[in-house]
Amino acid sequence: MSLFKRRKKAETEIPKKSPSPKTERSAGRKKKHANRQILQITYIFVGLFLVLIGYIIHFVVRDSQNVITDSHNLRLQELEKYVVRGKIISANGKVLAQTVSNGDSETRDYPYGRMFAHVVGYNAKGKSGLESKCNFDLLKSNANLLSQIESNLKGEKSIGDNVYTTLDTRVQKAAYDALSGEKGAVVAMDPETGKVIAMVSKPDFRPALVKENWKELNTDEDALLINRATQGLYPPGSTFKVITALEFMREHKDYKNFTYHCTGSTTINNVKIRCYGGTAHGTVDLEGAVEKSCNTAFVHMASQLNKGKFASLAEDMMFNSRIPINLAAVSSRFTFDGSSKDSQVPQIAIGQGSTLITPLQNAAVMSTIANDGVMMEPYLVDKVKNINGGVIKETKAKETASPLSAEECKKLRKMLRKVVTNGTGTSAYSSRYKVYGKTGSAEYNDDKDSHAWFIGCAEHNGRKIVVSVIVEGGGSGGRVAAPIAKNVFDAYFR
Repeated sequence: MSLFKRRKKAETEIPKKSPSPKTERSAGRKKKHANRQILQITYIFVGLFLVLIGYIIHFVVRDSQNVITDSHNLRLQELEKYVVRGKIISANGKVLAQTVSNGDSETRDYPYGRMFAHVVGYNAKGKSGLESKCNFDLLKSNANLLSQIESNLKGEKSIGDNVYTTLDTRVQKAAYDALSGEKGAVVAMDPETGKVIAMVSKPDFRPALVKENWKELNTDEDALLINRATQGLYPPGSTFKVITALEFMREHKDYKNFTYHCTGSTTINNVKIRCYGGTAHGTVDLEGAVEKSCNTAFVHMASQLNKGKFASLAEDMMFNSRIPINLAAVSSRFTFDGSSKDSQVPQIAIGQGSTLITPLQNAAVMSTIANDGVMMEPYLVDKVKNINGGVIKETKAKETASPLSAEECKKLRKMLRKVVTNGTGTSAYSSRYKVYGKTGSAEYNDDKDSHAWFIGCAEHNGRKIVVSVIVEGGGSGGRVAAPIAKNVFDAYFR
């Protein structure tokens, strides 16, 4: 390159200026702002992703079973075209529900008729009971592959899986017969495993004729389709006294020194309370108050309790919670808390007022006492098997809560034993097995009428069974409900 060209190039080059500090700060701010926006957008997408993952987990754990078993699920309706609905079978091997083929038509048959109406349910105009909750299992065929291929080649349906329940037909019959002519419910369960041995609700219906009687079933004032064992809400009456007694024991270590002189009625916190039938029980200690179900003694005990702790114990015993079970069930109602008025205490202490409970939950309360403070999750399905007898799935015993100590339960069982040997529950006594329990007469209809309750446990040779009985309008729990429980105990230990 010539000297002239080099000089011209040098003259045309303009030296670069360094950016001013102000320009650098402005660029830095813009860059940080852009980074912050990117970060915010990233957080939003990550948050939405986590919400989606959370929903999927919630659906799988909590809601998927309801969707799968829903009778309106189109997938299940499609399965019905290719699978013969499986059987529902009792714990002692009896068929409770089965599909009978008549040429091109199929009908659902219930060999025990009304006896298992609510717990097994129906399969027409929708579904209920185990027919509903086990809908997917009954329409899923896990028969061996060769059998399914053979059925397909013949143009026949595959055979659905069979559901094996925990229900015992002998105990169910005893409960059903004992409740004959009454409205109410009976629940029997194994407190150590949670297996439901019997579940009866009356009045009942014929599950095979639901379609034909649908209008009548839905308009009857007795609510025939309601399973009173899991959906019926009743004041617990004196059966709630086991909780009041326990809280008093917790707060008063000298509870053995408690005494009260009962004259048949008392007024406390401006509320008048009387003992059932106006009976004057005389001087009673805590054990005597439980044994004789003395209302006035219990309201005086309750007046000495911390309301917050009392309410907390009830919550621990699953009040205001739905007892987990593979059936349609409702939650109990307990509106009492630490801020409740003193005037509510007397009624709450004896299971009256706004407190409501299902027979299933009362069975769970007694089961907790019988099982050293551990509440097991009640269940009705033991196994699901294919047509060849292979086990597809099996239910394992599961703990729901541990609200009580073993020592507390031991003390309660001692008191409840006296209820059966000397007190209001002597109608449940047996010399063949040991029984302990609590009667209840729950007032309603402006205290003019009473439901009859009994919750109790029978033990013999290492086996236990808990029974919860409610008879609507039955009056005395000891006179009406306790004998029903005894019939169930007798059938179980036969």
